[in-house]
Amino acid sequence: MELDLLGDWKRTHNCGELRIEDVGKDVLLLGWVQNYREHKDVVFFDLRDRWGVTQVVYNPGIDAVALDKARKVRNEWVIGVRGQVNPRPEGAENTDRPTGKVEIVGADLRILNTSKAPPFMIADSVKEAIVEGGAKISEEIRLRHRFLDLRRAQMQDRLIKRHQTVRIIRDWFDSRGFVDVETPFLTKSTPEGARDYLVPSRLQPGSFYALPQSPQLFKQILMVGGFDRYYQIVRCMRDEDLRADRQPEFTQLDVEMSFPQPEDIFELIEGMLAKIWKEVRGIEVQTPFPRMCYDEAIGRFGIDRPDTRFGLELCDLTDLLRQCDYRFFCEAVEQGGVIKGICGKGLAGLSRKETDDLTYAMKAYGAKGLTSFRLRPEGWHGPAIKYFSEDQLNQMKARMNIEPGDLIMIMADKPKVV
Repeated sequence: MELDLLGDWKRTHNCGELRIEDVGKDVLLLGWVQNYREHKDVVFFDLRDRWGVTQVVYNPGIDAVALDKARKVRNEWVIGVRGQVNPRPEGAENTDRPTGKVEIVGADLRILNTSKAPPFMIADSVKEAIVEGGAKISEEIRLRHRFLDLRRAQMQDRLIKRHQTVRIIRDWFDSRGFVDVETPFLTKSTPEGARDYLVPSRLQPGSFYALPQSPQLFKQILMVGGFDRYYQIVRCMRDEDLRADRQPEFTQLDVEMSFPQPEDIFELIEGMLAKIWKEVRGIEVQTPFPRMCYDEAIGRFGIDRPDTRFGLELCDLTDLLRQCDYRFFCEAVEQGGVIKGICGKGLAGLSRKETDDLTYAMKAYGAKGLTSFRLRPEGWHGPAIKYFSEDQLNQMKARMNIEPGDLIMIMADKPKVV
């Protein structure tokens, strides 16, 4: 098939721009065909670009050459459309699209490139885009056809939001006297937290450059050199095993200041994050952020980087149960241990086997055992409640916010084990 040249055609609008106020305008759009269809002698298709989707209609009354081209068009072909903006017929509006009240009545068309049938749909809806014939498209197929996957609105939105985030970061630090300095990428190997990626030197056989794991040394040189405030959005490389939060190359925001106080750092970073959330996602984030010390984080969540949305907080019961009738608890406290409990909301229905499985899982981490009981609508249930007084149970209920239907799990051991 002979393709058309773009020639002197210059886009007047993008595919997400036209509204009912534009009715009557002569426009020229460029983009990819989506959802081609024919109804009697009328050709319909959606034209898509980065900004959105606009419906195009070719009626039999137009130029015969343009209509013939329109009938040949298929999904993902790259075309140019010249026509007039018309209101859609009443009842035919698409309220899911910003352009859904108008359509382009085509007068001319240029086919700039054709396309084979794509291996998966590229549509407005994320669900439609990754599902075909009821089966989910694998990540391997999406990566093999990366250029097609990047046409999806969801993928483009992610990269655009990343761009917006970087722009906000640069504006934020620039307005506060920071200097953006690009540090060397081929550098010397230094002791870091992971293995280096090495690049052989052509001019000095047997010698290697190391790709930077971080710009740590360079930013310290900048501080000694009197720059006072530095930042960089920098690519780093670390040769380490893949995990959910680990990959060979990544981008980080790197910041260094001379003579700062802790509050200066808190205010700088919290303000930046609040601005990003507000401008990129429209979400108001209150500052200053809640703060907790290391001991509190370990005591409540068992980790120094807690997700505070996590509901199963560790509750310290040492002061309450150190003198209960359960000898194992008392001995653990006498030996310097602690007693902590977790309230499993709505888990009172777990079977004996399931609670035993939890106990075995805890033993794999060095625990000696796990004591569990339940609060049901009719009262406390479980053999362990005989070791606790009514007052101790009531205090546990208040401290752990226990409600009917909850499962209570308690462990006594060394602080590190618990």
